[in-house]
Amino acid sequence: MRKTSGTKDFQIALLMDDISEAKALSDELREIGLFAHFYQTLDELWVSLNTYTPDLCIVDVKKMSQGQLLFKQHKKVKNNSLKFAFYYKNSTQVLLNSTFGMNHYGLIRKELNLLDQLKSVLQRRNEELRLIDLNETLTARIERLKMRGVRQTERLEKDNFTLKQGEMLKDLCAKFGHTNSQMEFMQRLTYVFSEWEACLEFGVYKLNSTKQKLTAPKISMKKYKAFPDLWLSSTCEDGISEYAVEMAFDVCYGIMDAGLSTIRVQGLHNSPDMLVIGQFDSEVVKNIDWSILEIKFAAEYRKALAKSVLGHESTNHIETIFETFQDLDDIQYHRADSKYRHVMVDFSAMVDMVKSRQGNRFYWKSFGQEFIGELTNHLSGDFRITNYGVECFIVSIEKRHIERDFNHLKTFVADFQFWRYFEDSSVVVSQQMIPDVRLLAPSSVNTIRQIHDGQPDMMESQIQRDRQIEV
Repeated sequence: MRKTSGTKDFQIALLMDDISEAKALSDELREIGLFAHFYQTLDELWVSLNTYTPDLCIVDVKKMSQGQLLFKQHKKVKNNSLKFAFYYKNSTQVLLNSTFGMNHYGLIRKELNLLDQLKSVLQRRNEELRLIDLNETLTARIERLKMRGVRQTERLEKDNFTLKQGEMLKDLCAKFGHTNSQMEFMQRLTYVFSEWEACLEFGVYKLNSTKQKLTAPKISMKKYKAFPDLWLSSTCEDGISEYAVEMAFDVCYGIMDAGLSTIRVQGLHNSPDMLVIGQFDSEVVKNIDWSILEIKFAAEYRKALAKSVLGHESTNHIETIFETFQDLDDIQYHRADSKYRHVMVDFSAMVDMVKSRQGNRFYWKSFGQEFIGELTNHLSGDFRITNYGVECFIVSIEKRHIERDFNHLKTFVADFQFWRYFEDSSVVVSQQMIPDVRLLAPSSVNTIRQIHDGQPDMMESQIQRDRQIEV
């Protein structure tokens, strides 16, 4: 005999009126290795069925009812969870009418060979149990195959997604290309993220020359966010320290939505020199390996730094006042073909503020380093920067970039926070110190007069305007 999975014995229940007849059935069942539980009353079986379900129940037709209890009304009979056969004899054959319409497994007659009749009924039930067992096995196998199929599908989708992300990163690296200077690197960096569809918005923080401030390039480009400058509590000699990275994150969360990602651009230090902080399409960049971009950016950035150190960049942009005056006078007296237009940045208002507040220290070195360092990020081509004392910078801009760079220069100067370089910045109003930015006529004498007298010589100005038209 077979049984369903998880059971030990084939269980048979006998509901019989006559004990001797029950014993006869029990003896025949024992011949084929089965043992039966005997019940003499319906209510006894009724209660027992509430606690367990035998594999087969043999019911004497005389026991189909007891008082208000009807065998066919038991819930396990009604829902077909109880399998049963009926026992009768010639004297009770008429009671078989009560079994009509019930889904039973056969009839067992006392006067016939009981063993053969039992084998017939049990064979059907045994085959049914075998099929149930087989069905459970196959169902379990199907579920395992389904789960395996689901896992394989998920793995395939993940592999395809990873492959697409790899192709996407490869395409980004190809678009970035190669750079030959730090300025070109910054321009290419912002362009790539602005054009990347998965990038919703982004910004850049870099460590300035004093290593005590994070600055954000002032760039007008779609998706680009110009973060506010961050003054650090301590100098970052080995790149942007972790506490500075956390400060940058706190600021960016107030400017952009949550779910930001950071790409660290490594330079010559253990910590990064630059941070790209942005919000990206979460579905597109899910599980993306940002280290691929970081490696590419670090390689290009270090190459740009190396070229700067080895002198492969266009030039050292700092020029002496004597060289600048020479260029101005070559244009004035010899009509030399210069590639530059000259712009004066007049700090007189700021210097007057410093002189009027002698007890409020002004940090000249930090101001000079940071102003020049940040100014170079806003100019293009082979520009020159000349300082004439503390009251004036002369910026020589290539003519091909004059329209763009002149506007950038004015915007940069207007946004620069001069008040931060006073020891007590709370008593300084920044609007009182905004430098004057104006184009210079090509004349060293006229430039000197403007610096010292505040106004150009009128006659000289007319001459220079005429020469400017010719130039």
